[in-house]
Amino acid sequence: MKKVVFIAFLMAGALGAKAADKALIAKGKTLFLTKICFTCHQTDPAVPAIAGLALRAPKFIGEFWGKEREVALGFGGKIVKVKLDDKYFVESVKKPLDKVVKGALAPMPPPPPPITDDDIKALMAYVKSLSKAPKKK
Repeated sequence: MKKVVFIAFLMAGALGAKAADKALIAKGKTLFLTKICFTCHQTDPAVPAIAGLALRAPKFIGEFWGKEREVALGFGGKIVKVKLDDKYFVESVKKPLDKVVKGALAPMPPPPPPITDDDIKALMAYVKSLSKAPKKK
């Protein structure tokens, strides 16, 4: 009987976590729209982000989370490789001039204030949710 209760407890916790994840992703999507991230970062192959095309901003389409990309240390600085992960995402939102994607014609502007750490966490959850899982070989 204890095992059944414990398994039910674990399942309820997992279901609650999924609901919390969905709520965080939904908040992130709202922020992505209200902070006008969509004007530069394309998320749908059928809907271009016109400013992003002109500025060569990164797209959030396909398999991108966890992938390496080349960035300049400062606008026009030395080119290095970084992985698009949690640390890089947070840094890019908080200090967008520190690492500028190679080929971008302008650095990302800071998001319109106010932006909190919770907002950044929600934005990151949404952007992560857009990345397709790697194809299994």
